[in-house]
Amino acid sequence: MSAKAAIEARLRKIGRPEDSIFKNNEPLIMQWDESLKELSKSIERYYLDNRQTKEEYAEKLEILKEIEKYVTKNIFNKKIHQWKFDVKAVVPFGSSASGLGMKGGDLDMTICLHPGFSPKNKKIKLRTNMILEEILEDIDSGRMLPHREFEDMEHRFRGRIPIVTGIVDDIDLDISISMTEGVSAQYLTCKYIDAYAKYDHRFILLAVFAKAWQKSMKTDRNERFFKKIFPNSCTIVLMVIFFMKRYKLLPPNINKKHAEHLGIDRATWARVRQGENGSFGIPNEDVSKWKESNYCDVSIGTLFMLYLDFYSEIVDFSTQKLDIENGILKEKEASRRTAEIVIVDVVDKHNTAESVVYSRMLQHYMERAKSVIMKTDRKQLLHILMNSPIKDISEYSEKEFKELRERRLLPKRRGRRY
Repeated sequence: MSAKAAIEARLRKIGRPEDSIFKNNEPLIMQWDESLKELSKSIERYYLDNRQTKEEYAEKLEILKEIEKYVTKNIFNKKIHQWKFDVKAVVPFGSSASGLGMKGGDLDMTICLHPGFSPKNKKIKLRTNMILEEILEDIDSGRMLPHREFEDMEHRFRGRIPIVTGIVDDIDLDISISMTEGVSAQYLTCKYIDAYAKYDHRFILLAVFAKAWQKSMKTDRNERFFKKIFPNSCTIVLMVIFFMKRYKLLPPNINKKHAEHLGIDRATWARVRQGENGSFGIPNEDVSKWKESNYCDVSIGTLFMLYLDFYSEIVDFSTQKLDIENGILKEKEASRRTAEIVIVDVVDKHNTAESVVYSRMLQHYMERAKSVIMKTDRKQLLHILMNSPIKDISEYSEKEFKELRERRLLPKRRGRRY
């Protein structure tokens, strides 16, 4: 089934927009695109108004290069607790290093070291924290980049990936360490993001707006509860990729089809140090050929509604996992049933969605947003969609709390400790 046929079939189940100006027999894609044209314009405008500028990214790279120069010359020039490490590269990753970069975004950087170790080596975390302690000490002492202004710097050593985090010249900074034999998974992830954007720019628009919509529901009061419901930024991007693959808007298995351009063998240390960017040169003719056979002209507003519909109505997180590489829903293994959402990524084998504790609440809020899109007056749609923060668990009445349990949106537990 083509992308257009798959989307049209799903829209038939959703139904016509209430404000449709077309006859019943007109394609529903056309009807919904017309109905949501103002939402589409708002999503596109949000991206254009808030995307990271070249100047902002250049400033982040300048900070990165200064940190790289310092740590190479002053920290890794000697043994650290009897271990000698060589700096293979210092690379940016995360949204700022890809087409998802937005104004005010973090500078996420990882210091790639040699010798590498197996990810299962239990000493990696210990050695990582030893190195980060040295880095933080040099920052706090004023020896590292004294002309820069550091604020609120701290060493978070308990996380799965320890980091030194804080603010440098009003830019949020996260420094991590990679001791893998090859280029870090975080770096390669940026290349996949750029590759998907090359196939369909709507991927970037959808991922950026999905993040913004989710962030709009967070407040200082509900932050702890919010984090147990909603996935992190990386997981949102993977969910958008998977959704678009399911509707054949993005191709499956690009890592296999373009292994020579996107695979780990392509990501040599020499190329990384030279700052190679983009999608590792996936041929334009291959992208054009795929688009000719698969491109579906559907608006970003309609796609956002379908994204909400897909995860609130179609996916069963309790029994299914998302295979990103193939774009296939697979049955969860019994050993992974304790995780609310399971995502199997191409690059990083770790389940990025493990922080989600209440997946049914996530689906509830996605269904609520979909309902807003379908039923709200178009002039008020964006305002209501982006100004509806969730309640904190402490703000529910006993009656509401009981209803959440009965609807299985929250598990049954003693008391109200959520």
